[in-house]
Amino acid sequence: MSEIRGIPLLSGPPPPMDSGDACRKCGKEFNVILNRSRKCNHCGYSYCHNCTDYQALMPRSGQDGHGLMNVCGFCIEFLTITASGKGQLKTMPLSKLKKYVEVYNIKMQRAVEKDDLIDGIMEAKKWTGCLPPENENYYRKYSVPDKSGSGTRPRGFFSRSGPSSNTPPAPPPRPPSQRPTNNFARPDLAPDNPPYQQHYGYTPQYPPHHPQPQYHTPPPVPPRPPRPPQPPRQSQPYSYPPPPHAQSNPPTPPQATRPQHGAYPPYQRPSASRSTENLRNPNARQTPPRTRAASAAPPATPPPPSLDELLDMPPEAMASLSIGTLKAILFTNHVNAGMILEKGELVGKVQVLVDAERRDRERQRALEQQEEAERIEQQRVQMEEYKRIQREREERIAAEKRRAQGQDAEDTRKSTDDGEAGTSDAPAPPLPPKTRGTASDLERTGLCVICQDDEANIAIVDCGHLAMCRGCSDLVMASSKECPLCRTRIVTEARLLRIFKT
Repeated sequence: MSEIRGIPLLSGPPPPMDSGDACRKCGKEFNVILNRSRKCNHCGYSYCHNCTDYQALMPRSGQDGHGLMNVCGFCIEFLTITASGKGQLKTMPLSKLKKYVEVYNIKMQRAVEKDDLIDGIMEAKKWTGCLPPENENYYRKYSVPDKSGSGTRPRGFFSRSGPSSNTPPAPPPRPPSQRPTNNFARPDLAPDNPPYQQHYGYTPQYPPHHPQPQYHTPPPVPPRPPRPPQPPRQSQPYSYPPPPHAQSNPPTPPQATRPQHGAYPPYQRPSASRSTENLRNPNARQTPPRTRAASAAPPATPPPPSLDELLDMPPEAMASLSIGTLKAILFTNHVNAGMILEKGELVGKVQVLVDAERRDRERQRALEQQEEAERIEQQRVQMEEYKRIQREREERIAAEKRRAQGQDAEDTRKSTDDGEAGTSDAPAPPLPPKTRGTASDLERTGLCVICQDDEANIAIVDCGHLAMCRGCSDLVMASSKECPLCRTRIVTEARLLRIFKT
């Protein structure tokens, strides 16, 4: 309803109709205090105010223009279809259009597709945009539902306890359809009109060899030929109707005329005969019911091999991986594989990734070995320095002892000179550690600005900064998802690009 623009049109005031004591839509009884009745200006029946809370335009009598009038919830749906254009009718479901054609008894000369129904509806309208009076009168007389006649409608506080004396009479039955029966090339597009099926029923004046088809009434079962005596069955009082697919098939030959024995072979349905045989022979072997195939859940996709596994994998095994696995490996390691069409190119990309990772690890291993060697050398130098200081301290203590024992002035002077020489040879204080540069300096040097240890090989596509290593990029995507330099938002891992340095 939200796609429809404007308010539907009414052709004019409805004819006077019998008004009941309850709403035809919700079944609430009318009273003068809490639930007053209001007439629908399309079908003419009485409803409560909640069920007539819809509006349509009716031409004013004696002057130009239109006025807003109330209509019921039944009529507003069909008035909206009447006011719709051809483009809006194409957006509506086919069942809704077929129901509209049926309730207004619109004659359809040919309806094969949905566009044929729409053309028929557009041709049925007058120049005013409304349907002819005979269609609207048919709708008022036969198609307006009446829920007030059911015995289970809610009763209000002021409702009468006894039965109502002015209950409207039941609507008359619909007249037999005059439309041709075989105009629709496709039966699934034919309008559904169950009340008209009596018109196609069996008529006794037809000869037996020309039976009339019955579409919805199940045909009676023909008499069976005598059978040999069977064991007594316990389910004789129960009858089993034929399956639904045997009832709804129009080409099924009818059995309404009951041909004489020997004239025609009796028509037997396989499903019905099988069930009858099973009922007559309880000891027969029962066929187990066919179990419905459960929708197998899709198997979980195995994770792609890690870089550690790829480093130990020979090139032949790497080439035997599937295309999906190769693409997953490249995506996990932030390598762009969008324009690759051949599997050989994917394998080459993965091989380049593995070679670069192997070189990085060898370089990292060499750096670690160099750092370990430097650390050992530094410890050795520190140990030698410590021994030298310790030795000089012992010498100074020995000189002080000799001076305390009353050595002569020359010895004292010499020891003093030695002490001054020892003081001058004292090691200089260690230099303060070299401060690390800023993030921009580290970016220019090629180191990761986060850990400042590994080489930066992950670039951010949105801002263009090459500032992170692979390990730190995983930490950033798991936490802030921002560039460590400019704080640009990283939406997905696809915005990270691995850079290979040659």
